[in-house]
Amino acid sequence: MRTREAPDPEIEIPPGMLDALVAAELARPDARLALETHYCLTMPSQLAAQLRGKGGGEEQLFSARIDLRRMPRLRHGLEQLFALVARAGVQCASALGAATPEGLVQGRSFGEIYSACHFGRSMPMLYAYPGDLTGEARSGRSVEEWIDSRYVGPLVHELAHLHAAEVPAPGNLHEALAAFIGSEAWPEQLWPEEHEDALPGGAWYAALGGFIARALSLEETVRAQAGLVDLRDALGAPCAEALRLYGFLPFLETGAPHLLSDAFQPGRWWKLIDLHRAPRLARDFHRRFVDPLLCGGPGTQRDWDAALDALPWQELPSWSDAPAEMDGNLALRADRALRVRAERRGMSFRAVRHDVPLQVDRARCELRSPWPDRDAVGAPPFIAYPPPLCRTTDGASRTA
Repeated sequence: MRTREAPDPEIEIPPGMLDALVAAELARPDARLALETHYCLTMPSQLAAQLRGKGGGEEQLFSARIDLRRMPRLRHGLEQLFALVARAGVQCASALGAATPEGLVQGRSFGEIYSACHFGRSMPMLYAYPGDLTGEARSGRSVEEWIDSRYVGPLVHELAHLHAAEVPAPGNLHEALAAFIGSEAWPEQLWPEEHEDALPGGAWYAALGGFIARALSLEETVRAQAGLVDLRDALGAPCAEALRLYGFLPFLETGAPHLLSDAFQPGRWWKLIDLHRAPRLARDFHRRFVDPLLCGGPGTQRDWDAALDALPWQELPSWSDAPAEMDGNLALRADRALRVRAERRGMSFRAVRHDVPLQVDRARCELRSPWPDRDAVGAPPFIAYPPPLCRTTDGASRTA
């Protein structure tokens, strides 16, 4: 790729990721070279290529100057995100980088804005790879129209990681909270209208973030993402400990450099959080899985998955909870998740809406679709459904 004359980005591994890299190298010294190559060389190099690309989609996108007066969708998405953060009692200037949307983006290049996001100084921007930036993807639109149609959802998601010295761990939770908070501010991030800025597969991460919001409240969830609430205090130290280990298990087993495993089974994460509300279940789970792993013993993701799958929802606390507002939020998200299918478009992906019948599986607390298999990004044809609603529904088919 040809590059423009511009300074290289000032690379900085962000909080949370830096902690994870240190822990990963201590746990698996044999993986150190792969980790450092991936996170300290390959990813920053791809970021630099995006920011400095010349003559193609990279230059058109990342050098474009933002004028909110000509981008109504972007203006509205940012206003919604700033309002959500402010309602949680969090200072927008510290969590988002400016006190107002105008102060954050007006007159700045798209690359400058992304570079100020949590991952913007170490990782390339998702949905801005070469396959996303072809002339066909732009479809003859002006750069302002292109950004306003395609990049509101991705940018709001990146901003929803917020800025914190101590971020929620493991990375799965940090990503899930960004997916949830971002889609609370900008629902089209997961539910496309006539535009293209939905995030394929993002609904499954957001379902995990939403269950944390069910446990804490929406406001406390935003505060946790901003580093003002420690999940060890909010969920209890044993729960936070188990979550960190669960997210780290794939790396411990394989040593593969990707430290963020998928969240396409949010129901397992829901159970892991919920069982810590029952002291007997929590003690048993820690005795069988957490304590041996902390003592250097064996432990695999398959073992944890099998144990969580075998634990009936009917024995967990949330099954007996009265339906709450957040259960309705999660139910709507589940419904929409299965009506949006990721499809491959050349070297890119798009989230496309479909009208399909859905069925509630009350015993498994899942919403199921007739799709025969996973979609183009690996999302399965089912998703977790709020236990209190499964207790009170008859399992009838749902319609749009």
